[in-house]
Amino acid sequence: MSLFMKLRANLPNIIAWALSGVISFFALSFFQNFYTSYWALIFFTVLLNTVFTLVFAIVLETVISRLKEKIIPIAILCLGVLLFPLTLRLLNQYPTLLGVALIPARNTIPTFLVLTILSSMWTIHLIHKLDSTNWRSSTIAIWIKRNFPGLLLASAISASAYALGTTITSPDLHLADNYFDTDSPIWVNFLTANRDQVMSMRAVHPYALMLLRPQVWLLSILMYGDKFHATILLNALYGGACVFLAWLFFKRRTNNTTYALIIAALLGLSNSHLLLSSFLESYIFSAAMLVASVVILQNKDAKLIHVIPVGLITFGITITNFIQTCITFFLTQWSIKKTFKYVSITIVLATILTFTQTLLQPNSQPFYIPSNIGNESVFKREVVGVPLSETISRVNVITRTMTLFSVVAPRPLILLEEIGCSTPCFNTIRFFRGEYQYASYIGFGSWLARLWFLLLVIAALIFIWNLFRNPRNSALQAALVLNLLFNFVLHMNYGDDPMLYSPNWTYALVFFVGISYEKMADKKWFQVGLLIFLTALLFNNVELFHKILDAILPFFG
Repeated sequence: MSLFMKLRANLPNIIAWALSGVISFFALSFFQNFYTSYWALIFFTVLLNTVFTLVFAIVLETVISRLKEKIIPIAILCLGVLLFPLTLRLLNQYPTLLGVALIPARNTIPTFLVLTILSSMWTIHLIHKLDSTNWRSSTIAIWIKRNFPGLLLASAISASAYALGTTITSPDLHLADNYFDTDSPIWVNFLTANRDQVMSMRAVHPYALMLLRPQVWLLSILMYGDKFHATILLNALYGGACVFLAWLFFKRRTNNTTYALIIAALLGLSNSHLLLSSFLESYIFSAAMLVASVVILQNKDAKLIHVIPVGLITFGITITNFIQTCITFFLTQWSIKKTFKYVSITIVLATILTFTQTLLQPNSQPFYIPSNIGNESVFKREVVGVPLSETISRVNVITRTMTLFSVVAPRPLILLEEIGCSTPCFNTIRFFRGEYQYASYIGFGSWLARLWFLLLVIAALIFIWNLFRNPRNSALQAALVLNLLFNFVLHMNYGDDPMLYSPNWTYALVFFVGISYEKMADKKWFQVGLLIFLTALLFNNVELFHKILDAILPFFG
């Protein structure tokens, strides 16, 4: 066989090795933050190159053979992956704020390059050996091949969120509520502190400690015992899980890879998702469970044994979000008896788990003691018995946040002495002189928000049309609408900056829009139009982090 023929036969393996080298370069920087020895450098370089080369070898053969048919989905994937270099470029402008190294140490790069070349010989040899075992047809290989687009998109968003999170998350309790009222320092305490130093957990998060602390501990083993960064990574991974589940949901519904990627990217690049995957809080964990419940309940014959674990986890993280799973369950299964079983079994098990957490962490507040739930009244907002202008003003800001700010990032309010902040506080709303001020759009962001609102209005009209034609087939979408209304009513009466709670409804908003436009999923012009919109959304929403870092640099740089 000629040299040219050999190269052509091995082209997928060579491309796989090259791509794995690039990804391994950045993955190595992640591990070097925790493992600094020379032997660790050798181990992780060889391991990462081998694993990534094998993964790409599984998928590239199919991609190359059908390249012309996959231009748009590849463009969408490139857009999603572009988020990571954009994030690195942004963070490199603020070296004094960086929490971790973003690229390998300079003195280790020559060793990395040599090991990458040497490992390529071993890996290509390994691939040839594995080919004799028909490994590409194994269950795991087929699963990776089938879901690789969703996995790659989710991984890029998780990696970007982790990088951002290491820069803007701090254990300093004085910074609680600074960023859209997120309590990142408090959640750092919840998930990383020793048991005798954990702060009191509110009743609305009945057994969140028992659910999340073990996961942080497991990740910290990978990170040489660093629980702080393990917590940030866990938050980012759940953000990626939301994206992957969205991909899975629309891939199953439409059997269209491109459209599934578009809607998954819309969720992952939304302002709400980027913010709360980066800022540590409880909400991205809840969002992942809410998305999982929708994925399961799209099956009208979903079994309780599959639904209850998701409902149980949702309940344990935030009680009110369990109500959303009940709404979705009832409208999709359309059975009072089955819904009653789901609710009652989940609450009984949740009570047992809450009691268990109280034994493990005595300062946790169990939800079954009424006074503990009553403590939430401190976050209550009056809409009755106040001036009508105040109520209308709150309707305005909640509506804007749910329909616009959650997807298209606005120009935030950056406040200091006005609200008693010694370092910049970022908000989308501010109560001032009897009414709410709110974040705004200017220039490019304004046009983007208008375009999104137009897409949303058309989606609503399509839903209404379909609802009248075939109500039963619109049950899932109707459940999403009711969940949006539930969140609207809840946050009219509860909470501070509504951006904090936005993952509770952004998934429903994005899925609602995605379902409405499903009949156009195969239209190339529609796919290209949405790709252009997503490109604009990416740059607009990354710019919000630029504003945040610019504002805090004089205080922390």
